[in-house]
Amino acid sequence: MPTFAKRFLIGAAILLAVPALILLCINVYLQSAGVQDRVRAAAADAMGVELRIRSTAYTPWEGLVLRDLSIPDSTTENFNAVEAAALRIRFSLLPLLQKRFVVTECTLFEPRLVIRQLENGNWVVPLTRRVKVPTDVNVPTTPGPEGGPSFTAELQRIRIGSGQIALIDARNRTVLLLERTDIDAALTPEMRAEGIVSIARMKLGDSLRLRRIESPFTWDGSALDVPQIQGELAGGQFLGSYHLQTGETPAFALTAELKDVLLRKLADEAGIEPGKTDGQLQGTLSLQGDPRRSEDLTGAGRFELLSAKLKPVEFLSKLGELFQIDELQLLKLSDAWIDLTIGKGRVNVDDFFLKSENLIIRGEGPIHFDGKLNLEAKLLINQKLHNQLKSLLGKNFKDSKDPEYREMAFTVKGTVARPKTDILKKLTGISLEGNVGGFLQNILQALPRQESPKEGN
Repeated sequence: MPTFAKRFLIGAAILLAVPALILLCINVYLQSAGVQDRVRAAAADAMGVELRIRSTAYTPWEGLVLRDLSIPDSTTENFNAVEAAALRIRFSLLPLLQKRFVVTECTLFEPRLVIRQLENGNWVVPLTRRVKVPTDVNVPTTPGPEGGPSFTAELQRIRIGSGQIALIDARNRTVLLLERTDIDAALTPEMRAEGIVSIARMKLGDSLRLRRIESPFTWDGSALDVPQIQGELAGGQFLGSYHLQTGETPAFALTAELKDVLLRKLADEAGIEPGKTDGQLQGTLSLQGDPRRSEDLTGAGRFELLSAKLKPVEFLSKLGELFQIDELQLLKLSDAWIDLTIGKGRVNVDDFFLKSENLIIRGEGPIHFDGKLNLEAKLLINQKLHNQLKSLLGKNFKDSKDPEYREMAFTVKGTVARPKTDILKKLTGISLEGNVGGFLQNILQALPRQESPKEGN
């Protein structure tokens, strides 16, 4: 082999070996117990929590990568409040010569955050202290001496990929779940974040499922603004805004608007058999207060049903079957709405109104935040429906303010998930537990029968 070729190959090998050796030394240094302890101590000092890291590595193309991060849950033993597959920090090398540590991107992969509620009602956020990125840091050239060269630290972009956030109440129920949450934000020198947040799925309690939620946002370290929320709910639109002010007296304000939500799809997603349910839901809601205390929340809302068809409560439905009254088997609503106010630890139903061709159901009363109901309601029927029910079942209806209707008062108690009503007792005068259908059949047999007209009369 020519001498020139040999020298060229040797030089190329050296050029490749030196960076590889330097990279190996850096990774051996990062994996050392002392460095790992210093990283964990720095994180604990900045965030006020214990941070666990499985491994740390560096490559010029990936940057500094910390893998398998976790923060223990202070409220639950042997459980992590925060977990993440990896944290990647990319920084520029050339600015280091100018005493500038420029982090071009900080990305957190697949984080999972659990926020728990204590028995006293307060919520525990794992990151209990505000994380601050210093504008000036002293990086000593050698360990030990103080007053090393001053470096300026800059963070330009933060990303979160496929994150999950869960809020779990004091009864260990998941009240809010955000899945596949992505955040991409640019940071100004003043540490103000501006970017986009997108959430693939949001689950509220056991019923509402929102999808493809997206909005711009800003965060200045004390105030979060999410002004243009757009998402999908049961085939319709969800629009809204959210503002959160942190500090000693935190406060939030939420507005929401629903458009063209499909009742059938909404019932199906909530795990309720939709049957012949049909129509659309629209409405608005505003809510504000201290996010730590539900009793301080205030707000108002109004929701309407358009071209709706609903299956009534089981008792009325069975009456419709026995008396062959289609309207009692399926309510085809011409008007339907509910007006709400929120305050004093409960949702107050100011007016609940359902109207079909021959009947009206109206009510009001409180719904407590624990789901308990205490509604006072009225069933109003016109003369046509009153005649169809016959005198035995219609005797408890009284005159109403509207001369075209007769009314009967009843109550709805129990919980939102399992409502209970005394409408059967009010309608028949008999309290009953057990087979409602069989009881109604007995009533029907006792009713005076109308003979068919004889031929020739």
